[in-house]
Amino acid sequence: MSDEHPSPLPTALILDTSFLRTIGGTDTSQYQTFIEYVKEQGVELYLTPGVVEELREQRGYLSIDWVDRADTTPWITLIDTVQLGVRVHDGPRAGEIMDRVHERLAEFEKTNPDELRKTDSELPAAAVMLLGSTAHDTVGILLDDRNAERAIAGVIGNTYYEGRVRFLRIWEIIEYIESNY
Repeated sequence: MSDEHPSPLPTALILDTSFLRTIGGTDTSQYQTFIEYVKEQGVELYLTPGVVEELREQRGYLSIDWVDRADTTPWITLIDTVQLGVRVHDGPRAGEIMDRVHERLAEFEKTNPDELRKTDSELPAAAVMLLGSTAHDTVGILLDDRNAERAIAGVIGNTYYEGRVRFLRIWEIIEYIESNY
């Protein structure tokens, strides 16, 4: 990710569990700023199956039930299944990206790939799926995990998806929103 502020933000944002933990609950200014922007700009938020599973496991540790919020608000969508066979133009298939990211992330984390959850690897696969099945021409992945960001960026670099799948960090997003809206 570059040091420049993203502008304009993509209209589709995939939320990682790390981002949701960092943004905090409804009483934090970060949450309020982010959600106000999302509603005003018509941004669509997406939760992948892996993120939903992690959120359900962490229920009680997070001040917001994001899964329930997705059921009750039109601006958060739960992705039922990531379609691994999807590809856009000449880009790699979503499943290929997921596997490569998973392998690279396991190297960064110095963990056996079989023991590493696929939640972070699923994020770019979901982004490819959204690029192929919606009108969004770019998809942002909101995360707060440097290793996941490095793994994803390394895999999508020099493919059709470079520039179409963007990585966004919470503090850069909040600062951008506060200074521009």
